[in-house]
Amino acid sequence: MLISLLLTLACNKGTDADSLPVDTNTEEAPDPATVVLAGACPLDQAWGGFSVQASTNANSNGVDGKVSDSIWPWSELEEIASEGDCKLLRRNLPFCSPSCDVGTTCDFDGQCVPEPSNQDLGTVTVKGLVQAVSMEPVIGNTYYDTSLPYPMYTAGDLVTLNTGGGAYGPQVLYGVAVEPLSLDAEEWFITQGEPLEITWDPPTTQVVRSSIDLRINMDVHGASPASLYCTFEDDGAATVSGALTKTLVEAGVTGFPSGALERHTTDSVDLDPGCMAFRVLSPVLMAVDVDGFTPCFTDEECPEGLTCNKELQICE
Repeated sequence: MLISLLLTLACNKGTDADSLPVDTNTEEAPDPATVVLAGACPLDQAWGGFSVQASTNANSNGVDGKVSDSIWPWSELEEIASEGDCKLLRRNLPFCSPSCDVGTTCDFDGQCVPEPSNQDLGTVTVKGLVQAVSMEPVIGNTYYDTSLPYPMYTAGDLVTLNTGGGAYGPQVLYGVAVEPLSLDAEEWFITQGEPLEITWDPPTTQVVRSSIDLRINMDVHGASPASLYCTFEDDGAATVSGALTKTLVEAGVTGFPSGALERHTTDSVDLDPGCMAFRVLSPVLMAVDVDGFTPCFTDEECPEGLTCNKELQICE
């Protein structure tokens, strides 16, 4: 599910500098041009959230989400490099001996702790779409509605999520319907040490509330994979530095690299402890071609003189 990828792209929580606090207890809906959007949850507090996803080439469109009572230890990513608007983050795996029992997971202290458990939040509603959404928790306390037509909303409209109570009490979060994201390129070509130029069609609205998130994952089968995360202003162009492409390739290339670009607005609320996010997004999924590396399933796909490492899916 793409939301799992997309909730981690923005790593630092923040508030729009030009916005004024909004009293969410008032019956009058806030102005989408000024409503406070608190940004993404910190990674070490990201217990989950909800997304409204609308895209012409994504795997799923609709509304979905879940919120747990803790995080998986391996979801706390290690920063190994950063420059400008981008970070290179690595996922490490904890180790416990003996291995943990069912229902528990290993933390980085080598201890077995309870696995995160999705919580019942009562009835969750989303307003501001072409039709209102009302969701009850299903098996595993997950929520989803994929029955909405496309387009799901009018760009620029306020989108409001309300939880009905449950584990964390009633919560209200906001988003602004974003314009569909459009790119001319169908693939990104990465050369180690060379800048990667990213372009997209900027929004046409006068007031831009959206940001752009980028993720590139190249070490698909690595034991400790690293991925590139960037958050850009939604102005139509951005650059990943050559220094970061060099470090990214050096961190490992296995399997079939992939990328994603998202236009989104993100709000969040502290659950004390924990944090819940709400994203309205338009993603585009991208193939990634890395100079000097050929992914494969069979030897026949490899250049002359190389064979396919089928475990890592890379020609060697």
